[in-house]
Amino acid sequence: MLTDLDETLFHQQPQPFAVVATSDHRFFDRYWFCGAAPDGGTAFFAGFGRYPNMGTRDAFLSVLRGRVQHNLRVAAQPSPRDTGMSLLGGSVGSAAKVEVHEPYRRLALSYDAPEAGIGARLEFRTDYPPHLERHHVEIRDSRVLQDQQRYVQVGRWDGWITVDGRRQEVEGWWGDRDHAWGVRVDVGGLEPPDMSERVGSLTVWCSFSTASLQGLFQLREYADGRPAYIDGAVCRAADPSAPIRVTGIEHEIEYAPGTKNYRHARLRVRLEDGHTVKVEAEPLTERAWAGRGGGYSRGFADGRGFGARRGEVVEHDVYDLTDPVRVVLEGAAVPAGHREQLARVSVDGEPGIAHLPIMDRSGRLPG
Repeated sequence: MLTDLDETLFHQQPQPFAVVATSDHRFFDRYWFCGAAPDGGTAFFAGFGRYPNMGTRDAFLSVLRGRVQHNLRVAAQPSPRDTGMSLLGGSVGSAAKVEVHEPYRRLALSYDAPEAGIGARLEFRTDYPPHLERHHVEIRDSRVLQDQQRYVQVGRWDGWITVDGRRQEVEGWWGDRDHAWGVRVDVGGLEPPDMSERVGSLTVWCSFSTASLQGLFQLREYADGRPAYIDGAVCRAADPSAPIRVTGIEHEIEYAPGTKNYRHARLRVRLEDGHTVKVEAEPLTERAWAGRGGGYSRGFADGRGFGARRGEVVEHDVYDLTDPVRVVLEGAAVPAGHREQLARVSVDGEPGIAHLPIMDRSGRLPG
């Protein structure tokens, strides 16, 4: 049961590192990444998760080109003695690997699935320190829906991506990453969907950078009237060690008719030093990423989502996103899951790029 991590002096409970502090089957530990070409013609979304109480791991890579989304999902169920994890990263079978070359500065991703026609070697670099978000806790009817922590960074990508034999070089692409761990809904595939229902909300989540500014801010307005969740910090590129905390967020969102996809957003972000940052945003890519392609919203072919015990599998499919609302797989509409958008932004008049999903589950819009 001992792993390399147990040689460190950073234990948090009187158990080896392989044993987490809760027996909740939904406990997860996941890296998440995205990146985009400057012209928005290609974007990718990727993830790598470990579920110690389920004894499983999985990973995904989705490549978005125009109105087509190519998805790779892999899962593994290693033996108890094969942790496959170390201080330097880990793997999911032979198809996916993450390496931490320098904590919070340089990470590498590898995907190799010849049967899916998808491969990638990508390296993330950043000079910005991570932003540790406020602790996320949500309880409904005495049930813990989420109890998790997350940090976020903006950076740049280099490497290459191959889809259907077409290799594309990645040079200085904008990107961001997060690392989240704890308990959340829809992990492990062991509970009915109605056990995971959450209060309707409007979520605005933005990580961005320009030549002189970078930061993260997020807002969640709940339909049941509880106080909004607000978090974030903005710093100057010349002094990333001096972040200024976000204290308020105002929004004006214009959606494409009949959809929940925004086509323009105006955001006013108040900082604790009294300054207000003005953000104008419009989509960078032609279509929004459909999260189910990566395994969210109970993705995977068995409909059980992340962390389920399904042995070693490699799945791949291609989504047709021609319709801005419907996601089509092999001629039939499939659930999209949440939709996420990369954006072209102007921050106090300075151009930049952002990862800016706006997810409206408040019941105010159709769909």
